[in-house]
Amino acid sequence: MAHCAESALACTLCDNDWWHLAMAPDAGRRDRRREGGSLEAAVGLGVGGGPLMPVPADRRWANQDRASPSAGGRLAGALSRLAPQGGLLRSSAILFFGGSLARAVGFLFSVAAARLLQPGDYGLLAYGLAIVGFASILITSAPSGLAAFLARYQGNPRQQEIHFSNWIAVISVLIAVSAILMLPIAAIARLSGAMLLGIIANLLGIAVLQTYREAQRGLERFAAMVIFYLLANVIQLVAVIVLALLGQRSAALFLTVYGLSSLAALAVVQPLAPLALRFVRDTVELQHMIAVARFIQPLVLQTVFFAVWIGADLILVQRLMSSDAAGNYAAAKALGNAVYLAPSAVSGVVITRVSRMPEISIGAFLLRVMALGTAVTLPLLIVFLVLGRQLTALIFGNRYPHVSDPLALIAVGMAIYGLYLLLSGAWRGMGRLAIDAWATGAGTVMTVGLGLVLVPRIGLIGAAGAFSAGSVTQLLTIGAYTLWALSNRPTSRLDEVMATRERRTDG
Repeated sequence: MAHCAESALACTLCDNDWWHLAMAPDAGRRDRRREGGSLEAAVGLGVGGGPLMPVPADRRWANQDRASPSAGGRLAGALSRLAPQGGLLRSSAILFFGGSLARAVGFLFSVAAARLLQPGDYGLLAYGLAIVGFASILITSAPSGLAAFLARYQGNPRQQEIHFSNWIAVISVLIAVSAILMLPIAAIARLSGAMLLGIIANLLGIAVLQTYREAQRGLERFAAMVIFYLLANVIQLVAVIVLALLGQRSAALFLTVYGLSSLAALAVVQPLAPLALRFVRDTVELQHMIAVARFIQPLVLQTVFFAVWIGADLILVQRLMSSDAAGNYAAAKALGNAVYLAPSAVSGVVITRVSRMPEISIGAFLLRVMALGTAVTLPLLIVFLVLGRQLTALIFGNRYPHVSDPLALIAVGMAIYGLYLLLSGAWRGMGRLAIDAWATGAGTVMTVGLGLVLVPRIGLIGAAGAFSAGSVTQLLTIGAYTLWALSNRPTSRLDEVMATRERRTDG
C-alpha cells in the first residue's frame, strides 16, 4: 500500500501488524529478540538494538557494523564517518532502498488499476481512496507513537507488552469509531454497499500495516518492516491482475483488495519474522488507554495539518489556474518527492535511537544527524537543479510542457522538509509531539496564505514558492524550538504514560 504524499492514488493509508495474529508464544521470545528475528537472519540484514537506559554514546554502538568499505566504497565510508554510528547508516539504507522498492510496486498498482478499469471506475477507485484518506486520520496517527515506547523499553519485555497491549486496545477502539463514522459519510457521498465495505477493509488494512511497521521499528527489525511493506504491495498488484484475467474488474473489488493486502502479507511474514510481542489482556487498563489517547492527540492534529499543507499548493493551482496547469504541477511534485526520501529514511531510525538515548547526548547526536541528512539530500537536489529540464523531458516527454518550471523550487522545498523530518523524528523519539503539530500548522498557514497571493500572479512558480516557504517555516519553527530545548536540557516524556500506570498500580 502506498503513501498519500508519495503516490497519487494512495491516500495516507499506510506508512502495520494485526494484534491477534501477531502474538508470538512466550516461550523463546527473548531468544528471538536477541537473534534479531529469523527473517533478518535469512537475508543478512539483522539490526541489533542498544541498551535500555543511558550508556555513553562512544560505547553503545562501538561494536556494531564495523565492516570495512569495499574498494568502491569511499562515499559510503564518508557517510559512515558523518553518521552518529554505523548502525544508523545501515538501518537508514534498509529503510530507503526497501521503501523505495515498495513505493515503486505501489506505483505499478496505480498504473495497473488505471489500465484494467474503465476511466469512470478508475475515478471511483481514486474517489474511494480519497475518502479513506479522510476517514483514516485517527487510525493513521494512532500507531505512530508506539515505536518510541518499544525502543525505550528494549530489553524489558514486560514493559513492552504493557505498552503494546494498551496501544492495541486504543487502536481497536479507533477502528470501531472510524467505521461507525463512515456510515453517514457513505450516505452523504452516495457510496454503494460494496464501496463502503471496501473502505472499511482499508481502515482495517491501515491499522494492520501501520501497527506492524511501527512495532517492528520499535524493535529495530527494519528488514522485516520493509519486507512486509513490499510484500503487501506485491500482493495487491498480483491480486488485481489475477482478478482482471478472471473477468472481475470493478472499483469496489480493487478497493477491497487494496485494503486487505496487508492482512495477507501478515499471514506470510508472521511465521518468518514473528513480532515477538504478546497482547496481554490483564495489562489493559482504562487509565492507561486514556493516557495513550492523550499522548497521540498532537499526532492527529499534525496529520490534519500535513494533509492540508501537502496538497494546498496543488489545489490552489487547480482552482485559480486550470486543469492543465494542475497536471503539470502535479507531475513536477510527484518527481520532486524523491528528494526527501533519503532523509525520511534516516528520520525513521532516529526515532528509536533517541528514545533510549541519555538526554545529555542529544545535542551532539542531532548535529551529526543533520550533517548526515544534508549529505544524503544534496546530491539528488543538485541533479534536479542542474538537470531538471532534461529529466522532465525524458520522463514526461512533450505531454507536460511546463512541468520543469516549478521543479527546482519544489525540489528545494522537499529537501528542506527532509531536514525538518530529522528534527521531528528526534522530538518524537523524546515523546515531545506538540512541536511537530505546531510547526506543521505554521507551515500550512504560510503555504496557504502565500499561495493565495502568488498563484494568481506568477502561476506555477508561485505555487512552488508557497510550498517551499511552508517547508522553511516548519524547519525554522522546529529549529528554534530545538535550540531553546537543548539550552534547557530536555528530558524524555515517554515515561509519563508508564508512570501513570505505576501510580495506579501502587494505589
